[in-house]
Amino acid sequence: MTLVEQLEKLDESVLAALVNPDALDEQWLSEQLQTRAHLLQQLIEQGSVSEHDSAALIQRSRQLKASAEAVKQQLGDKLKSMKKGRRSVQAYQTVKRN
Repeated sequence: MTLVEQLEKLDESVLAALVNPDALDEQWLSEQLQTRAHLLQQLIEQGSVSEHDSAALIQRSRQLKASAEAVKQQLGDKLKSMKKGRRSVQAYQTVKRN
């Protein structure tokens, strides 16, 4: 399997994982991104990537970035609502005690 094929397979698995942010395993994702960086470094050192493969790689990188930013936004919104809910419960408990 070539480096380009390995990157394509890796990108597909990361994109699939980003679809469901609630089931996302942070350690697995970190390992996958480190592997991706290593494969990209090897590909750059070889310098033998075709224009078509390069364009596809750039497109997948943009898609990964967009998906990661969307997941970050979703998780941030979820955290905000959790904190808001926690504050509401605390306020209710304070009022209930008084």
